[in-house]
Amino acid sequence: MFKKIKSKDVKLHPALLFLILTILVMIISSVGSILHLETSYYTVNIATGELEPHIVTINNLFNRTGIQYLISNLLNNFTTFAPLGTLIVGLIGVGVAYNSGFLNSFFKMITKDKPKKLFTFIVVLLGVISSMFLDTAYVILIPLSAILFMNLGRHPSAGICAAFAGITFGYGANFFVNSLDASLIEYTTSATKILDQNYTVNLHGNIIFMIISTLLISYLGMIITEKYIVPKLGKYTFDEEDPDINSSLTSKERKGVLVSLLAFALVVLLLIYSIIPGLPFSGLLLYLKDATYVEQLFGDNSYFNQGSVAIFSALLAFAGLIYGIRTKTIKNNSDLVTGMSYYLKGFSSLLVLIFFAAQFCLIFKQTNIGIFIVASLAEFLNSIELSGIMLIIVCFIIILISSVFVPVASTKWAILSPIMVPMFMQNTFTPEFATSVFRAADSSIKGISPLFTYFVILIGFIQIYSKKKKTITITDALSLMVPYAIAFSVLWLLIVIGFYIIGLPLGINTGVML
Repeated sequence: MFKKIKSKDVKLHPALLFLILTILVMIISSVGSILHLETSYYTVNIATGELEPHIVTINNLFNRTGIQYLISNLLNNFTTFAPLGTLIVGLIGVGVAYNSGFLNSFFKMITKDKPKKLFTFIVVLLGVISSMFLDTAYVILIPLSAILFMNLGRHPSAGICAAFAGITFGYGANFFVNSLDASLIEYTTSATKILDQNYTVNLHGNIIFMIISTLLISYLGMIITEKYIVPKLGKYTFDEEDPDINSSLTSKERKGVLVSLLAFALVVLLLIYSIIPGLPFSGLLLYLKDATYVEQLFGDNSYFNQGSVAIFSALLAFAGLIYGIRTKTIKNNSDLVTGMSYYLKGFSSLLVLIFFAAQFCLIFKQTNIGIFIVASLAEFLNSIELSGIMLIIVCFIIILISSVFVPVASTKWAILSPIMVPMFMQNTFTPEFATSVFRAADSSIKGISPLFTYFVILIGFIQIYSKKKKTITITDALSLMVPYAIAFSVLWLLIVIGFYIIGLPLGINTGVML
């Protein structure tokens, strides 16, 4: 009478799993509070240079006060969750560019008669580079990569995975000094003063390390995507709404792309002028009160940094609009608005997923469990004596573990730098090398942590392109990301050890040793 349900057929929707994890975290916080778990860490007072202790306890949220907090902050947790607003704004621009036909025509033009793995490499490389615009990279590059892979006749989820891997696991690498350097140098400088008041930390002290890492990360990302991800995902079934990969570009479409690119280039030139200081009417998007150009461009107060998602989304929408007008795929304002809403049509299930992911991430943060774990690891590191390669490896592993529970780099480095930097200096390593080890380990594994706010975006985009009408679970997403995490963790550690053994310069006038 009743059909027996096999356990393998039951898959828990990620939204419900996030709900269960939220309740579990609240219960754990109660246990931690009852046991009076407590630890401490030190930060450096920037004004005085003195070490200041901070006591960390577990906040119990599985009680009357905690439940009141959860209920009263449900809406606020959702609306302030970083991926929500950025995703909507980003997809508006991508929708116009895709629905007008611009992206399909452009990708057909550049991919013709070229090896597919070249574009896999480019996607990962662009992911690494665009990680300096963290929010923008996730909500713009990922859907663009999916569309590119469709035009290559491949599964779009392979493009999603390659882009996500480049952005997340390549976060510590780049060709340019960026916001990560600006945020880390403050803590590195403060920690340096514990032992040497006269040492000046070099803002460009990791640039060579970053450039070499960028190339190696991009190549390895290409290998993993080609050898593991593409075969695992299998053949993609195209439907009527997907690009026609067998059709050729018409003369009208080709001219439309060229006109659109010309207009796009002119606007980009204006954008570049707006981030150059010292020229007439320039510097519009810079926060000129900050001391360095990196802070003016990438700092928290930077107009460019704050508006980067809207800027890049508008650029894509503009390119799509010009193409649409030229090729007559956009004939009126209704067509334009239809394009803006194209990717938002099936957005409801992703909104539900984001709602529960937001509660989990922000409730976990409120319990202090993550900070407690990182502070405990810092205390452990401070209690042992290590030198040379063992110091590097142990610090790498500690940062690796910390990144699962506290994905935000600056939060971890604020706790770990007062311990790590002096230890490295006492072993005749430069503070810049301590920063290199940190940025390498920080980038290695957080992409597989459900506490990483953009992990939910990965699940959502893979779900959009799932043709089997099945629910994409957290386990499904992890099965695609774990190979990247393992490979990149090993590569990052080898890069760090390689610089130590060979003695390569880390950056401009900066080496591994003091």
